[in-house]
Amino acid sequence: MDRLSDMLDSDNSYIRTRRLTLLAYNAKWDKDYKIDEVIDKYLKHITDVKLITARQCIKLLPIIAKHKPELKSDILSKLHKADISIYEDSMQSLVYKDIQKSLKVIQKS
Repeated sequence: MDRLSDMLDSDNSYIRTRRLTLLAYNAKWDKDYKIDEVIDKYLKHITDVKLITARQCIKLLPIIAKHKPELKSDILSKLHKADISIYEDSMQSLVYKDIQKSLKVIQKS
């Protein structure tokens, strides 16, 4: 888990995306609260410089919220506050829809 979270700051967006995915899918086994320790770093990728990484991050958040209910309010807050104006106008609607979908799923759980 520590090695995965260390790679969230990689210059390579592919590595960042892979790490976000692996961390999310390992949330159900995180009994040592490792994800809790790096959640702020994780949530920064909601507005990653690479659109595909940001979109993947947003889509993975319901998985984390499901297995780490103590992080649900932090996740919801960051999603609500996300500034998607950093993306091209043509892409903003995609990110907005991803955020709305994740918000809906997380709020239902």
